Amino acid sequence: MSIKEKINLVYIDDDRDEAISAYLEEDYQSDNYDVEYQEIEFEGDKGYESLLDSPEVASANVILIDSRLFENDSIKCKGKFSGEEFRMILRKVFPFIEVLVISQNGENKDFEIIPKYRSGSSETSKEYYERVLKNKIDESIKRVITFRNISKKLENNKGIEKFLVEKAVDSLNGINDYEDLSKEDIDKLIDAFQNME
Repeated sequence: MSIKEKINLVYIDDDRDEAISAYLEEDYQSDNYDVEYQEIEFEGDKGYESLLDSPEVASANVILIDSRLFENDSIKCKGKFSGEEFRMILRKVFPFIEVLVISQNGENKDFEIIPKYRSGSSETSKEYYERVLKNKIDESIKRVITFRNISKKLENNKGIEKFLVEKAVDSLNGINDYEDLSKEDIDKLIDAFQNME
């Protein structure tokens, strides 16, 4: 019997949603991969940089993040921004982490936002997340595995500069030197996002 590849699934929220948490921890299953689940409670007074510096975030393969995470009044950062905007920042720092955004405001196909379960519907939260969230997580895991397979091929390709290959593989494995991306750079990105709205 072959050993299943490990996938780190991380849920980030400042106010944990019990239904999401229960589904991810108890019900979500992958037949093909060994999925390890973790939760991070975001503390707004520490700012978004605390997530970029978090070893749990750096080692994640798939992150589920609340859309309104950075919009409450306790957030210490210049301006407010959404989970989908943070997804772009995270993509710059950790390009191989798949990020899913979930919101209580319902679906937004333009930004690929997944709606949270609403109590009072005809299905249970488990049935709802099995229908709405499972496929999204499965697709994200497939993309992670694809990148892993490509990285193995890259490592064996002698025609590519070794430094580039190492940077790409390190990034895939959650090892990032993002000293070239300062807090000011990230703040400029946030301003640019807000000006587009």
